[in-house]
Amino acid sequence: GFVLQTALNKREELSQQYSKENSNVNPLLLIQLPDKRGDTDLVKKTIDILKDKHSITTDNGRLAIYLSENKENLATIKKNDSEVEVMLFKQAITIGWDCPRASILLLFRDWNSIIFSIQTVGRIMRMAEQKHYENDILNIGYIYTDLSDISVHQDIAGGFVTINNSRRNN
Repeated sequence: GFVLQTALNKREELSQQYSKENSNVNPLLLIQLPDKRGDTDLVKKTIDILKDKHSITTDNGRLAIYLSENKENLATIKKNDSEVEVMLFKQAITIGWDCPRASILLLFRDWNSIIFSIQTVGRIMRMAEQKHYENDILNIGYIYTDLSDISVHQDIAGGFVTINNSRRNN
């Protein structure tokens, strides 16, 4: 709920900022789900929340799915002006997949290997139009997670990654 809403809000903010820079880039939110075999409940639950609370569905073209058992709305996803706003995946996109307009990652899984994590972070660090923008929020990749323990190996992160934690109080 809260983490998903925050990531969707950031996607909308980025979309508005691209428009202000006269860009047609439609920023993409990647949602990475845990890779538990046969865990269709979380996939279904996430799809239902996106549909019921945000009107984001595969039918209206705003949702893409990239799972081994289900691939939908991927034909135009790499185009900067693709109507797809959110893509669900587990780990299929980590090797060799390139979609520069992907700038937000919502992480619902544990990172098992540092190489995997850096490859995943790399998916949101590309520049959609191979240039820097006036508004610096368009020059940054964003990661949201509900994991309590997150870190990125310092040798690799060196100056590129900052971690901001927020905690709810009662």
